[in-house]
Amino acid sequence: MSKDDKALALRQHQYLSELGAIPPEYTAWLQKLNPKKLQRINQSVSRFKHGLHAVAPLSCLGPSRCPFLAACPLQERDSTGDLITADLKDYPIGLQCVLESEYMVCKIHEYAEHLRVDPANPVEMSIVNELALLDLHKNRALLVLAHGDTAGDGRDFLVRDESIKGFSENGTPLTEVQTKLHPVADYINSLEKRRDKWFDKLMQTRKAQADWAAKMGGNQTTSKVLEEIQVLREFIDSVRSSQADNEEGIGLDEDWQDD
Repeated sequence: MSKDDKALALRQHQYLSELGAIPPEYTAWLQKLNPKKLQRINQSVSRFKHGLHAVAPLSCLGPSRCPFLAACPLQERDSTGDLITADLKDYPIGLQCVLESEYMVCKIHEYAEHLRVDPANPVEMSIVNELALLDLHKNRALLVLAHGDTAGDGRDFLVRDESIKGFSENGTPLTEVQTKLHPVADYINSLEKRRDKWFDKLMQTRKAQADWAAKMGGNQTTSKVLEEIQVLREFIDSVRSSQADNEEGIGLDEDWQDD
């Protein structure tokens, strides 16, 4: 290890020691806690270390308050297609949504595998978590378009906006109804653009690794990173191509005009 590397390691150790220092009054408060509560705190902190998937999924609110009940895998339907509500004990109330929790873990694994991200690399894993989070939000938005929002709008990508434009001589409200593109459709486009930015950041990270390896004379490392960059480029191209096909299929383009 060079002199500069040793100095950097020393500064990092000092910083982390100060960052992890717990004030005495906080330590005293922790010691007063019930052992079960203290265990829950430690388990929660441990889950947060794994990234956004520990906090990103919705919390289960039960069948009476869930906005996405129609997509819940715990639900059953009768012969007419109506939902059959299960017993409350069958729902993980207060815990992570079963659907979103599994979906988030699946997407993190998928991105890490296809982008060849080392789980020990905190920079690239943070990008993987962000990409998975964007997919999770997109999935929520698609559920709105599939089942409708609280007002029942969105299934045809449209929302009906009724507003009062004035009053008649006898005081009767004069309303106007407009049909517009549902905000969720715009939100999906926004998520896709944000995902492209994270892909670009990952590309920049890989390029920086290749430049550094070349500077340090690591030809084998440089070749490996360049290979990873090529894989990443091919993956991004396939994602963007799929995105373009989907947007063309549902007509979500910037030239869409309100009715």
